[in-house]
Amino acid sequence: MKIFSIFRWYFNLHLKNTMPTTNSGVNLPKCVRNMTILDKSKFDTDITVPIIHLRQAHVSDVMPYLKKYGLRIRHLKPLQTCTDNNQKYMLLNRNIQTYSAMDECDREGLKKHSITEENFDTVNLRLTYDNFHADEIFRAILPENQDGFSSFSQVGHIIHLNLREHLLPFKSIIGEVLLEKTPRTRTVVNKVDMIENTYRNFQMEIICGDPDMTVQLKENRCQFEFDFSQVYWNPRLSTEHERIVDSLSKDDVVFDVFAGVGPFSIPAAKKGCIVYANDLNPESYKWLLHNARKNKVNLSAYNKDGRDFIREDLKDQLIKYVNKQNITIIMNLPALAVEFLGGFLKLYDGNEIGDLHKPPILHVYCFTKGEDVTGIAKKLITEQFKFDVEDKILNIFRVRTVSNFKEMVRVTIKLDKEILTNENVKRSCSPSLDNASKKSRHGKEEQNETNKECD
Repeated sequence: MKIFSIFRWYFNLHLKNTMPTTNSGVNLPKCVRNMTILDKSKFDTDITVPIIHLRQAHVSDVMPYLKKYGLRIRHLKPLQTCTDNNQKYMLLNRNIQTYSAMDECDREGLKKHSITEENFDTVNLRLTYDNFHADEIFRAILPENQDGFSSFSQVGHIIHLNLREHLLPFKSIIGEVLLEKTPRTRTVVNKVDMIENTYRNFQMEIICGDPDMTVQLKENRCQFEFDFSQVYWNPRLSTEHERIVDSLSKDDVVFDVFAGVGPFSIPAAKKGCIVYANDLNPESYKWLLHNARKNKVNLSAYNKDGRDFIREDLKDQLIKYVNKQNITIIMNLPALAVEFLGGFLKLYDGNEIGDLHKPPILHVYCFTKGEDVTGIAKKLITEQFKFDVEDKILNIFRVRTVSNFKEMVRVTIKLDKEILTNENVKRSCSPSLDNASKKSRHGKEEQNETNKECD
């Protein structure tokens, strides 16, 4: 599983009528601009490169002085052998216009091995499509003066894109380039709508490659397999999965309300935790069980609505472990999870649960839209519990930035007796966030940013 952010071209987005330039300073032909059908021959480019003839010098002796000046171009080794005399020479960075451009200490070192300015020369090379990285190709072909795409995700053998509208005419060539130039890639897909269905997976189109949507990958020392087109998986959350699992200890009890295919539950079970994992999506439930078998772990799995799971199964099981073991509840469904918090209110009566010496810890994820991330998160939580729970909030952690003014946040809450019984609580108004709301993006932009939830 990989996440790539290699296509940031903002430094030249506003340069008009300029030759597209590669990372190594090579000017690509202007004729490739706005290319929608890949023609590799159009990328042929002739360049002049400075070189150092090694002649009788041993490579191992002079490489310490030359290595940092070596030309770095894809599929082109800087150390070459002359076909005429079988002697070696070193291709240098094109910024080295003269021998004196190298550091004096390096020139002195080379001199000890009989390499001087007389060894400096130039050679003509022809570069082809194969010599250029994907970001260099995209910088050359995509429209000027418009944002490119800043990143893509790789899930197993599938590259997942979320192309902006102005890039859709180029989707075929983008897919073809990525398919060829990204290791271990067999399929390129593009998201075609927002995540709005019941199971929180998105519709996608295959741009190119193998139509096989069943992926296999490793995360947190566990093996996962699932149909990417039928379930939700976000590779950008792998670090967050690891954070939570690292906070657990053997024999801890974990309730994963929106478990998906098991990115929290499987490694937790492998660590020796007692795990109860639930997901409404039948496909996620199927692959959750499959991944449990694949990793040889034991867990209890459920295929239910999250609220029903809380009010029925979690309620029945949690009471067994209260005050005996550490209990962690995970609610990772950031677009909707806070709406399920009411399920914990009056889950028990006071006599049923008694005093809580080790209250369960709840991690609930949400999106905040605005500058006051902490204030907005507190407001979202308080609105659901309907009384001031600020003293029960242990931590508010920014997991990742989704877009401008939109953050994915983890709120960690102590589920004490007040919440679980809803007794002896002091009702209060939720915190005022008028100022924070004013700082958030408005209507249309917020709707557009929602389309990035899976990125």
